[in-house]
Amino acid sequence: MKILLAITSSISAYKIPDFISTLKKQGFEVYTAITKNALEMVGKKALETMSENDVIVDIWDNKDPLIHINISKQTDVLLIAPIDANMIGKIANGIADDAISTIALAYTGRKIFAPAMNSNMWHNAIVQKNVSYMVNELGFEIIDPESGIMACKDEGVGRLANFDTIISKLRESQEYKDIKFTITSGATKEWIDPIRYITNSSSGKMANAIYDIVSSSGGSSLYIEGNVSISPNMINGDRKVKVDTTDDLKTEVLNSLDNTDILFMVAAPLDFRPKSISDKKIKKKSIEKIDLIENDDILYLTISKKKNKTLIVSFAAETSDSREELILLATDKMNRKGADMIVSNNIKDAIGMDTNSVVIILKNGDIIDLPMQSKKSIAKKIVEIAVREWKKL
Repeated sequence: MKILLAITSSISAYKIPDFISTLKKQGFEVYTAITKNALEMVGKKALETMSENDVIVDIWDNKDPLIHINISKQTDVLLIAPIDANMIGKIANGIADDAISTIALAYTGRKIFAPAMNSNMWHNAIVQKNVSYMVNELGFEIIDPESGIMACKDEGVGRLANFDTIISKLRESQEYKDIKFTITSGATKEWIDPIRYITNSSSGKMANAIYDIVSSSGGSSLYIEGNVSISPNMINGDRKVKVDTTDDLKTEVLNSLDNTDILFMVAAPLDFRPKSISDKKIKKKSIEKIDLIENDDILYLTISKKKNKTLIVSFAAETSDSREELILLATDKMNRKGADMIVSNNIKDAIGMDTNSVVIILKNGDIIDLPMQSKKSIAKKIVEIAVREWKKL
């Protein structure tokens, strides 16, 4: 695993050369970045010697003028350790005025931070608010500080977590290492003429969140993407395929099944398409009606094509008036189409939003309610349940 270890100006920075040595002995490849203030705590030469790689201090002085973007493609995880209150505040509020805060804004892989500061600073309401925002809204994972006597002789919570705790957190990214995922995303289009089409308002945000969870935990993914408002950057050799029509989506999904352990059918394919497509723009006065014909049901087709040990996860966006109706509609869809589990929500609660509230229904009848929260939090639970059910097959 390739780690970008970013160091800020906590007194705990003095521990980092020893930490790098420990990481390398356990097989990690380490790159480092450091704030100019943190150089007062630990020397650049020590970091270079222990990591055997150049140190990023100033993106303007770096030989790669796009290092703040490209480093994300060259490493698997960003670990900011120690992170001080100043850097927490910068990242939480979108400030990018040094190498680390700029990299953090551009980084697309897994992001972890390990705070270290005086306990009074750690418990400050502003710091806690910023920490919460980083975790719940920006997708960072936290390694909580430990309790003990600090450099200032105060005792309390604020010490940098021990090396074993940090390394254990890093290795969590291998949780889904041997599982192959296919994730579909967004809306399909069905063309009327060369300029007009019908579609729906699926944004791709839930599929994007699911991909982030899978990729940050070591899973390999094929990402089949229709029309979306958000698109993830592929990491770890994952592959993205763009599709246009429902038939395109069907082809890619069916072709993927031989190499898929878990299929997340998050995309919203259109149920119907125009009976005929004009090769020229249709004049407004010529359009009286558009005859539609039914598309193939992709979800239903996967059942006869999939391997015995492939889990199919369906998604259903409904306009139900109650939880009971939502469960009834979702259960009916799951049973008719043969999915192994289904994730259902009310359209008004989710489409285009960053939050969601869902009901997960399993084939054995179990029902799991996930109340309103960020789509990233919902995605994490969906993936955990899907992997658990896949292991039972």
